[in-house]
Amino acid sequence: MSNIGVIGTGYVGLTTSVCFSKLGHNVIGFDIDKEKIQVLNSGKSVIFEEGLEDLLKQGLKSGNLVFTNDESSLKDCDYYFLCVPTPQDKDGSADLSHILNACSILSKVAKKNSIVVTKSTVPVNAWREISNYLNRSDLVIVSNPEFLREGTAINDFFNPDRIVVGSSNKEKSVEVLELYKNKVASFVITDNTSAELIKYASNSFLAMKLSFVNEIASLCEKVGANSKDVLLGFGQDKRIGDRFIQPGPGWGGSCFPKDVRALLRVSEKNSQSMELLIATVNSNEKSFARVVDKLENLLGGSLVDKKIAGLGLSFKAGTDDYRESPAIAIIERIIGRGAHVSAFDPVVEIKEKTNFSKFSSLNEVLQGSDAIVVLTEWSEFKSIDPSTVAKLVRQKIVLDARNILDKDAWERSGFKFESLGNWA
Repeated sequence: MSNIGVIGTGYVGLTTSVCFSKLGHNVIGFDIDKEKIQVLNSGKSVIFEEGLEDLLKQGLKSGNLVFTNDESSLKDCDYYFLCVPTPQDKDGSADLSHILNACSILSKVAKKNSIVVTKSTVPVNAWREISNYLNRSDLVIVSNPEFLREGTAINDFFNPDRIVVGSSNKEKSVEVLELYKNKVASFVITDNTSAELIKYASNSFLAMKLSFVNEIASLCEKVGANSKDVLLGFGQDKRIGDRFIQPGPGWGGSCFPKDVRALLRVSEKNSQSMELLIATVNSNEKSFARVVDKLENLLGGSLVDKKIAGLGLSFKAGTDDYRESPAIAIIERIIGRGAHVSAFDPVVEIKEKTNFSKFSSLNEVLQGSDAIVVLTEWSEFKSIDPSTVAKLVRQKIVLDARNILDKDAWERSGFKFESLGNWA
């Protein structure tokens, strides 16, 4: 059992806190947001993630998990996990201001000879700047990038493909590895710089793979191939793998766009051209446009004054995160072509003002619509009864941009139905 301080209680920090407490460690979750701390200590999660709130309540009840905004509470920790945001600057690079603010706290209160672990996604060689900012020769920095997928974060923490740790001190890296109490995952022990780059390389490659899959799906439409069969055969090649081969409206979220742009910025600073990544970003933009073009064609060539029902706002199912969501990117483009959009999502709550209307029920969104477009693969949408929907809409048109609906069932109810890539 170890004493762990987790700085930041956002998506990564909260997941890290509750999971380490589940492993039996004493965990202090620190955040400067007093209101958030109060909510967490009451046993309520501040994010939507399956299984998270249950683990939160268990940790609080056991007494080995507590949340605080009191800096002095961190003074007896042996490990400090930096889990604060690293948002994107205007030039595409990662903003380290939150990281450095956390370091200013740790430089004052961190226990002597303790370990500072960077969990947040940081620019390559950021560990050097962190070390300088801490200005504590007794503190060892270990880079331990997170690979948590929103919607499956708890499972990913306890059953990771690999755990990556990097430091100039191998013994300290092994100490951090042992905190996870994992005997099954692959371990990568390396230096700080390499550990930081592993995270960017991983997310950028996955984004590139998704863009390729979407282009293949589009080509299937042009040549009359079935993308479901094509991608099944493609993914069964062990050199390629059968994950991340589902075509969709484009990729987004809090990680892929930011990490791809950050890696491009690193490459620019080091005079290293990465043409594949540039093409990946451009391809993703075209994915958004393809969905809007298909919808426009289904409605006779114009979206002006059409009422569109958008199903889904989060960037993928299983999370309430709508940061850089393909769903919202597509909705904005639909509106840009003159349509009116009403949207429904089972968990997303958008507080800021939007150009579209958000309703709390499917029926409200579907009522009087000229077309339905599925933008997030929520299971709730799979069970929609098309015969009931037929009585609500003005025109029977469906574009399934997530390929989750039963085409035959919708067509039997009189709908004109299209998916992506001739998926059937």
